[in-house]
Amino acid sequence: MDIMQQKKVFSLVHDLFVRGLPSISRIPYLPSKTVCCEPADNFFPRATPESRGISSRRISEMLEELEHSRRVNMHAITVVADGAVIAEASVAPYDRRIPHVTHSLAKSITGIAVGMLIAEGGLALDTPVHTCFAKGQIPARISAKMRALTVRHLLTMTSGVTFNETGSVTDVNWVRAYFSSSVEGEPGSRFAYNSMNTYILAAAIRAVTGKGLVEYLTPRLFEPLSIRSIFWEKCPMGCEKGGWGLYMAQEDIAKIAVMMMDGGMFGSRRILPEGFVREATYTQMETPSDSGAYDYGYQIWASRTSNNFLFNGMMGQNAWVSPKNRIVVVTNAGNNEFFQKSSMLSIIEKYLGGDFERSAMLPKNKQALRHLRKEEKHFFETRRWAKPLTTHKWPYRLWHRLRRLPVEPLPKQCERLSGKHYTFSENNCGILPLFIRMIQNNHTAGLKGISFSSVGDKFYITFDEGRDAIYRAEVGFYRYAHTVWNIAGELYRVAICGSFAVNEEGGRLLMMDVVFPEISHARRVKFFFDDEGVSLSMREVPGREVIEGLLSSLPITAPRTRGIVSFIRNRINLDYIMLKVYAKFEPSLPAIQEGEAPVPAVRDALETLLLPAGEEALLPEAEDED
Repeated sequence: MDIMQQKKVFSLVHDLFVRGLPSISRIPYLPSKTVCCEPADNFFPRATPESRGISSRRISEMLEELEHSRRVNMHAITVVADGAVIAEASVAPYDRRIPHVTHSLAKSITGIAVGMLIAEGGLALDTPVHTCFAKGQIPARISAKMRALTVRHLLTMTSGVTFNETGSVTDVNWVRAYFSSSVEGEPGSRFAYNSMNTYILAAAIRAVTGKGLVEYLTPRLFEPLSIRSIFWEKCPMGCEKGGWGLYMAQEDIAKIAVMMMDGGMFGSRRILPEGFVREATYTQMETPSDSGAYDYGYQIWASRTSNNFLFNGMMGQNAWVSPKNRIVVVTNAGNNEFFQKSSMLSIIEKYLGGDFERSAMLPKNKQALRHLRKEEKHFFETRRWAKPLTTHKWPYRLWHRLRRLPVEPLPKQCERLSGKHYTFSENNCGILPLFIRMIQNNHTAGLKGISFSSVGDKFYITFDEGRDAIYRAEVGFYRYAHTVWNIAGELYRVAICGSFAVNEEGGRLLMMDVVFPEISHARRVKFFFDDEGVSLSMREVPGREVIEGLLSSLPITAPRTRGIVSFIRNRINLDYIMLKVYAKFEPSLPAIQEGEAPVPAVRDALETLLLPAGEEALLPEAEDED
């Protein structure tokens, strides 16, 4: 990384974690996630595992082991075998049909787009990348090494360019910054994972075709595969990010994985040349052992020991493909992991990879199938934090529904909290998870106050982050209550489930699971009540372990930084710095004032700020009674 770029990044990190400043943006803020996609339709036929020669018991045992592994925090899973879905599960409030952030899994889709443009003659693997751009798009003078960069180098992550992902929040013109950067070593000589390589491929497609990735791929990939509900974030210059920022539903990702497994065919239609698929899914560059059990193809990870391949995004967004066994597994998760050194993938590989007894069809096993469907229905329920409760059996619930009465009354504690308003001293905490705020450059002015209110049989919480930043949502106590928040122009689905409890010291507390069903991170919020007032603690999931993952990934993303990291560890008080970092992922704020909640003013702010025109039906008051 160039010195100026390092200074920008270190300055930003210092202001956020050490100084605790609320406004740390280095570039003008532009909203990226401006859409909440509609749920995608099911596409593949449904079948029993036995009809595809796989035991239901095997799938059940895999789901059970995933749930019992403390290093795995799954949101949803889809298993496709021989063109049929044989297992599918989501843990509430996630939904496998709702497009979920893919992180670096998006790179594989960009790589496919490059393959299509190569097939059309618009690019070649040996095309010098700088020749794709018009005069004025890149610096007039670039280094000899930069002139030597080819499409192949970017596809295989061997460019050696030092301008990387961190530049997305410190520079506006990513293309110019990339070509102004230095190149370490000779292009093609060393693997160094860099999302900006993929972004430049996306920008090159736009420069050559005059079309962004989504426009280019729609008639070539998305329409032929009946993929309709997608969203791809764009950079400040209006180009899709390429290496990240893509939201897709699991079954749509599975379609693309099946197409690649079938050598570029989808049904009877050729989508991608077979030769490119073969090269893309086999090893083109060996990777460090720290990255896991896979080497690298063309924006796709290739197994070192088999013909399996992987679309991989951090935190557990994957499409794992076993051509030998004709199986595709798509996952969304919030794991503490980078790359594919993953307990989750190891478990999937254990049950569905390698050699296991499989025939064209197994005899029906109703008992095993019932057990599997039960596992799917209750997928990861034991791992819920604030759990929905059921206090009455079905006759009671049915009677109340028929009489249009609330099936589960609000806890009595809600009445005591209703109308309360708490304020906090200056901070840079926000309800949007910190990791997402950093990626999106969507920073907060700090949490100013929190209010509670009851309307009929519903209970609401309002987070006040200053002017034009008021977020209100229903808290479900026997379910997750859903809404949509507009956070500085970015739209996020939100689902909240709460429960009251007593801590080990006998104090009262309110626990809330604040989930963002489209992204990999969530908030676990606790309010502690005592005679002196209220204190708030928030824990991000995945949380502070993410930083440890970032540090351990440095030898993969920047091979020459190993010595720098050792130097830093030996010469500064790293423990002090890490404590500062951890505190931002797990902030604790005591209330400094208590008063009556300004409910009418908050409501006015919601009507004008929370939702875009035409989405009033998403306001909590307009939701149907559960």
